[in-house]
Amino acid sequence: MTVRTMILATSLLFVSSTARAETYHVAQGHSRASDTNPGTEEAPWKTVSKAAAELLPGDTAEIHAGVYREWVNPARSGSASAPLVFQAAPGETVVLSGADVVCGWVSVEEPIWKKERWSFRFATHPNDQRHRLVGRCEQLIVDGQVLKQVELREQLTAGTFCADTDAQVLYVWLPDGDNPNEHLVEASVRPVCFGPGWDEEPRHHVVLKGLTMRFAANMAQRGALYARGDGWLVEDCIVEWINGSGISFRGDDVTLRRVRSHHNGQQGLGGGGRRFCLEDVTLDHNNLKGFDQDWEAGGAKITHSRNGIVRRCRAESNMGVGIWFDIDVRDMLVEECFAKDNARHGIFVELSGGFTIRNNLCVHNGTDDHWGSGGISIAESDHCTIENNTCVLNPTGISLREQGPRTCRGMDGERATYHVHDVTVRRNVSAMNSRFQVGLWWDNPFFGPHPSATRGRQGTPYDPDQNNIRFDENLYWSDGTQQLALWGCPWRPKHARYADLRTWQRERKQDVLSLAANPRFVAVDTGDWNLRPESPAHRLRAGRTVPVVLPPTNHGPER
Repeated sequence: MTVRTMILATSLLFVSSTARAETYHVAQGHSRASDTNPGTEEAPWKTVSKAAAELLPGDTAEIHAGVYREWVNPARSGSASAPLVFQAAPGETVVLSGADVVCGWVSVEEPIWKKERWSFRFATHPNDQRHRLVGRCEQLIVDGQVLKQVELREQLTAGTFCADTDAQVLYVWLPDGDNPNEHLVEASVRPVCFGPGWDEEPRHHVVLKGLTMRFAANMAQRGALYARGDGWLVEDCIVEWINGSGISFRGDDVTLRRVRSHHNGQQGLGGGGRRFCLEDVTLDHNNLKGFDQDWEAGGAKITHSRNGIVRRCRAESNMGVGIWFDIDVRDMLVEECFAKDNARHGIFVELSGGFTIRNNLCVHNGTDDHWGSGGISIAESDHCTIENNTCVLNPTGISLREQGPRTCRGMDGERATYHVHDVTVRRNVSAMNSRFQVGLWWDNPFFGPHPSATRGRQGTPYDPDQNNIRFDENLYWSDGTQQLALWGCPWRPKHARYADLRTWQRERKQDVLSLAANPRFVAVDTGDWNLRPESPAHRLRAGRTVPVVLPPTNHGPER
């Protein structure tokens, strides 16, 4: 074959592959909608599942307004150059719901009503010792409001429901005692809104744009949006009021951009992979069901990952950690994020390493007063640089935590041992944190027997001076009642608390160039944590160096 022939053949292949891509329409409200149609704008399909079954690489499903009560599971993958695209039609609201409408309620005794022959049985979470209902998957929604679940019919009060799975009966007591047949009552029945099943093969190169997903009956750690596979792109989507986890992703080159995951039962987002990117993602008001915060709950938890970027994300009012990286997460950039009012840490790195954490704002985290909570916290992690962050009104502004070397299995199956070493904390503003502005906490044989010594990990006493731990060029400020720094374990006799910078500098040889001074925030009373032009932080080039511009919230209905 000549070069000319090869070029011509390649060109024809390119033309044919690009020319074949089609745009199909889904419009359940269209008078002619049917899954037997060709999927044109004049004769659209009725379900998104039809599109998921038919789309080939490069095709687009344009979905028109409506509530689609479906589990959408693409039949195949796209490719890097020709993804499968599922997008809302411009200006239209598209909802994928995990709930069905429930009718035919029968009065038991005013104001309790029942739905008989309720055959849905959901598995409960296996680690459900603290609360018998925390792992249950049922949800009942009345006029858009998620009701509280109780275990027994005898426990019903106004605004609650219960599921008697043995008798196959669903009971409800509406908030106002009304007849449920006169209201829109929905029950969560599907575990996934979009994505493959938990045990199915991944789907690669899928694009979602402008969709809302809600009311799935899923378990913890299993997202209602399950981006399982390589090359997913999720933009301008909302995931809300999910029983368990809002979003799960697991694959390489996954991007979530301008996504909001809120008011979910366990967490907003979880997952990991290589080269993922989270940009302008909002995670708020998650862990409504009260899952154990020490295990996994709150805004986001990322595990077993490499070379990821978390940029301009917002984690607010989550009952747990705002953004959590745990177990073999390495080589990450976390920048320009905003963490506020989370029950535990704002940003937390554990059993990982190679992080650059910069230009973040962490305000009033640790609201449940957990002893270890802080604005930014590093635990058993190495080679981290924490710079140009602003941390205010947390229990501890920036903290390092060493509990003795801990071993875990990494993403490639190998086992590795982690502890705090080669960590630099520089050019940050840490102010008005209630306990300490900075701290290095460790509990090991230097202060007494390590709690895990019975498991054979007593080892050599941890010596921070031998592990390249550096604090410098920071700006600290307290109102006089707050400590500047912690060095050691608070419940061991040989720890030290430092109230002033000079003593801390002299005894620990840390923070040689740092300052203790009022940072001169623009407006403390209104929560404007930008620095005034006269702030002494500018001398150090310390604190968040970019304007505090919060990411888009993509707020859906608050219900």
